[in-house]
Amino acid sequence: MKRPILRRLLAVTGSVTLGLMGAVALASPAQAHHTDPSGFAQCTPTEWVITWTIKNWDTDLTATVDLVAKPDTPIKSIVDGSNLDGATLPGKSKKNGKWVVGELVGEQRVPLSTDKVELVVKGTWSNGVKHTAQPEIVKLDRSKCGERKVDILGKAKCDYDTGNWNVTWTVANKHYTDQATANIITQDGPDSQKSAIKKANNQWVTLANENVIVGLKDGDKINGGQAKTATQVVEGSAKAARLKVQLEWKSNFLKNESDSQVRVVEFDGSCVKNTPKPTAAFASDCSGEVTVTLKNIAGATKKAVFVVKGAGDWASEPIEVEADGTATVTVPASASSSITVLESGTPIEKGTYSWTDKTECHPVDITSEQTCDKVIVTINNPAGGAAATVVLTPVKGSAPAETEQAVKALSSDAITKTVAPGTKETVEFEVGETGLVVHTTVNGEQRGSITWKKPAGCEPIGGEVADTCDGLVFDLKNPQDGSKTDLVLTPSKGEAVSFTLNPGETKKVEFKADKELTVKVTLNGKVVDEIVWEKPKDCDKPSPSPSAPPTLPKTGTNVTIFVISGLLLVAVGFAVFMLARRRRLNMTEV
Repeated sequence: MKRPILRRLLAVTGSVTLGLMGAVALASPAQAHHTDPSGFAQCTPTEWVITWTIKNWDTDLTATVDLVAKPDTPIKSIVDGSNLDGATLPGKSKKNGKWVVGELVGEQRVPLSTDKVELVVKGTWSNGVKHTAQPEIVKLDRSKCGERKVDILGKAKCDYDTGNWNVTWTVANKHYTDQATANIITQDGPDSQKSAIKKANNQWVTLANENVIVGLKDGDKINGGQAKTATQVVEGSAKAARLKVQLEWKSNFLKNESDSQVRVVEFDGSCVKNTPKPTAAFASDCSGEVTVTLKNIAGATKKAVFVVKGAGDWASEPIEVEADGTATVTVPASASSSITVLESGTPIEKGTYSWTDKTECHPVDITSEQTCDKVIVTINNPAGGAAATVVLTPVKGSAPAETEQAVKALSSDAITKTVAPGTKETVEFEVGETGLVVHTTVNGEQRGSITWKKPAGCEPIGGEVADTCDGLVFDLKNPQDGSKTDLVLTPSKGEAVSFTLNPGETKKVEFKADKELTVKVTLNGKVVDEIVWEKPKDCDKPSPSPSAPPTLPKTGTNVTIFVISGLLLVAVGFAVFMLARRRRLNMTEV
């Protein structure tokens, strides 16, 4: 029978099928546990930037990645800047009905001299399966970094100190790595592209040579990604400047590569040199001081820097004055005989001055002194002045006058004095009962008037002065209707006595005599009298008997304007003699 054989065949076939199915079941998970790294490089003028993408080919399991990079520089997440080494690689996820592979994206930066980068990714999945991907290598070709192009930038600025345009040119090698050789084009090519200057008449004039471009010359090397800055000075009247530069790069082929560019810089108007417009004005007075007004007048385009110098090495500090501005300086009298104004170290036009004395700086001085009955006028014409004619017109009472003609009409008693410089004249006028006003004119011009006012102390001071056997006794009294009076009694020997008598007050002062005595009387600062002591004659007689009590002698004198007279009183009684003489006082300041 064939059935047993068939059963054996079916058993063998079933066993193989189950074995294959088990192998597939065991093999499928291992094949899905792997990463897929890829890299893309871009260069900058200084470095390479490689963007790495690591993908997870499992369905939903996550993995921890261990990264080994050559060169060993960090690979940072483009999302948050964290280091991808040790990061968690997400699994697949479904978005909008489609499966999306989990991935990590990061950036690695290496020097521009690097020729290749390599990344090895080791993954450990959440189910414990580990897998190391094949190394991913990215080659870096510096010849493709940047482009072999030249770029020119230009800008112009007016230099107001010189009146020229300063043009700044920047010539850049746009290839990041390869060095280029520069060449300034002044003769080759069409005229419209040659390096040139646009003159005020709008005509372009080609540069005679490249030497006018300072900082860049033919044959200069410009490294990859670098630039050279050069300057050019152009006259202020020009309209524009044009520069053409060619860069050349060495090539691995027979012919080098080159590129050129033309750049034009238009000027904004004309560049005019800044200039101040300094002026000075001088004003002096009779003291000798000079005020110097410094001005930088309208139209100036630069501030002025002034220094004012005077005689004797006198000099001001530098003074800056903006356009249309002013400043003042005072030169002292000691330095005003020779003044010079300088701007930026150069004397300015009409900037010198010398102070000189003038006759009007020495005017006639008229002063007055007033006594109880006079007005004393003093005319003082100082040296350095001019001869002056002074008219003094006394008018009784108090009469105003505005002009010389009005003054002449008031009185015919005018006194005219011609006073030479350096001399003085004195004129006295008696004061009447109604007072006095003295009108003054100098060289025909009204100089005001002097009105008499009774000085203090003109009222008489009453009292008595007595000669005693020992000296002088002053017994003074200021009348109730008098005025405040200052008195000084100065003896010929001893200390002076000073005091003030107010109206209604009295004062008694005694001075001891030593053989002789004189007391000088000063009233309100003026000496009005001198009192000489006269010893009474009976001071040397013996004293009378005690049984007969003596009586004192009495003397008295009325004194007006400190003239003191004595009256000897004859003794009344038997042996009674006068022991003293008394004199009355009536003092008046004159």
